[in-house]
Amino acid sequence: MGEVKDVRRAAREAGRRLGWKPTTTLVGSRLFVIDERKVPEEIEQLATDTAAEAMDRAFRKGR
Repeated sequence: MGEVKDVRRAAREAGRRLGWKPTTTLVGSRLFVIDERKVPEEIEQLATDTAAEAMDRAFRKGR
């Protein structure tokens, strides 16, 4: 795929073109591209609700 620095640079540029505020993190041999923009409140609430429901199901199933 190329040198890590070149792949990181390309990933950040692609993210900027999408309107993101990208950062990259290398973990082992995996490169993560993260959008650092603030998550809209509505999306954050939906994600919180979904996570809570999934945890509740898992706890109930484990009993």
